[in-house]
Amino acid sequence: MPDCMQRKPLLTLFVTIFIDLLGFGIIIPILPVFAKKLAIDSGIPISPDVAVGWVAASFSLMQFVFAPLWGSVSDRIGRRPIILGSILATALGYLLLLFSDTLVLLLLARIVAGIGSANIAAAQAYIADITPPHERAKRMGLIGAAFGLGFVFGPPLGGALYHQGGMDAIAWFSAALCIINFILAWFSLPESLKTGSGKRAVFSNPLKGILRSFGTHITGELFAIFFLFVIAFSMMQTNASLLWTEKYGISEKANGGLFGYIGICSALVQGLLIGWFSKRIGEKKMLVWGILLMAVGLTGIPFPPQDWFYPLTGVFLLGIVVANGLMNPAINALVSVHTPAESQGTVLGALQSTGALARGIGPVLAGYLYSVDYHIPYISSGALMLLAFVLALRLLRGKLSDYVSLNHRDQGTGS
Repeated sequence: MPDCMQRKPLLTLFVTIFIDLLGFGIIIPILPVFAKKLAIDSGIPISPDVAVGWVAASFSLMQFVFAPLWGSVSDRIGRRPIILGSILATALGYLLLLFSDTLVLLLLARIVAGIGSANIAAAQAYIADITPPHERAKRMGLIGAAFGLGFVFGPPLGGALYHQGGMDAIAWFSAALCIINFILAWFSLPESLKTGSGKRAVFSNPLKGILRSFGTHITGELFAIFFLFVIAFSMMQTNASLLWTEKYGISEKANGGLFGYIGICSALVQGLLIGWFSKRIGEKKMLVWGILLMAVGLTGIPFPPQDWFYPLTGVFLLGIVVANGLMNPAINALVSVHTPAESQGTVLGALQSTGALARGIGPVLAGYLYSVDYHIPYISSGALMLLAFVLALRLLRGKLSDYVSLNHRDQGTGS
């Protein structure tokens, strides 16, 4: 496909993933507080904090289950119908928020939105279809950029929308974005798959690749570290706005601003510092320092006194952001280095599935712990990171290769 003909589909895919993550980001600072109100009003026989955890987890659990399904179906019937259908499903999920005056309906809305947003595999397959192998890594980076931008703009926008018009404003805005995206995709996203496969199984068990990778030396330990890290981070992500509202009296708009601060700092750290860290200290040290920073940042979240809430919380959140920026690329690079060339796609895909599963487990665990005491989710997150630190030290004593040093050796001293 000529380059000029590829630009429109690539832009459309970028917008599609951006809107998925924008919608996710918009609701992050609002969902826990809103879900808890509905849980209290519904009189359900479980703790409202536990109910919040399940509502928050439902979105990621649906992505974990349906991402491989949509990828496999797109191999059979084509990328276009899956991407178009997923956009409409996401729009439906947001429209259901208009009627979410009970906890059950809110849970249903998040399930439908999660199913629709599980279109990453189909989007990646579309990019692979229209891109020569030597350019795929660069173009796959569009998905990562869309993720980042969605999280930068989503939370503050969500806080402002909720401040102006409540959950209805969020629902109408997010659904309207999806409809605009659908129209754009309908006219600018031609089918990229020339011949479908009728032989491949429709459903690919997402647990199979994860378990296989966990059973591999070095890669398995890196998967375990990543699993612990994502659980710990998602526990904070789920309960932070609830903590800040209930213990510090922070409004939904201010919650959105704090999550927006996380997104902006993340963009700056990943854009300006990670390349420098990678060259200076290498992936092994990035992993270790990231784990320690994450442990300190997560543990500190519930402890600032009222008068020092914003400055201390800002410091802890910055530590979490830097840690996240250090750990994610380090883990991906180290997993890649210790994976055979012919298994790169499968193993890195399993790593993403591991993250989705962890994002489903973390909120549920956080809800149970928060119902006991609001400090416990964050102390537990720090403990999980210390366990990850022990695993990392074991790897460092073993034969964990460094991505940068390997590349340097392979390319010669002139690199």
